[in-house]
Amino acid sequence: IPGNHDAYVRATSHRFGETFGPYLAGDDGSIGFPSVRRRGPLALISLSTAVPTLPLMATGTLGRDQLASLAAVLERLATEDVFRVLLVHHPLKSGARQKRMTDSAALLALLKRHGVELILHGHDHIHSTMWFEGPNGNIPALGVPSASALAHGHYPAAAYNLFTIEKDNAGWRCEQTVRSLGAGFQIGQIKHVRLV
Repeated sequence: IPGNHDAYVRATSHRFGETFGPYLAGDDGSIGFPSVRRRGPLALISLSTAVPTLPLMATGTLGRDQLASLAAVLERLATEDVFRVLLVHHPLKSGARQKRMTDSAALLALLKRHGVELILHGHDHIHSTMWFEGPNGNIPALGVPSASALAHGHYPAAAYNLFTIEKDNAGWRCEQTVRSLGAGFQIGQIKHVRLV
């Protein structure tokens, strides 16, 4: 999914879609956001926060049209027995004004009404777990360090999350395993957590 590094200026903001179109398309073949890819009982819902910004800014915005389309997608998926994973580059809450999602309050209000089971984001390059109110309880939102980072300062080394998602009676079970680049560039398991 695109983020702030994929749309620096208006004149070239279309290039990301041209280059990565096959990876951005939803199951219906269309390229646009939100897009939905179904893999068994999993519904991957992709958003784009990529917008041109002023120099030294790394903000992102979904916009009114994308939020309205997302509401329609979530209403449709609510009638199906699926585990909904929302993919968005910017975290839903950020302490730094110059790095935030400018319309995160609107997205949080939408999720409070319609819900998803899991939110995955990037942008901050750190391990993070935040919880947001949904219609059926709290929704976990997880961030992970950059896949190419070496540990330096307050930034951790490269890491990735593995998720095990399976039906659990009338609900779902989702477990997260975090793997990170350790000393000597070894991949090691950091933690194993049940999220849902």
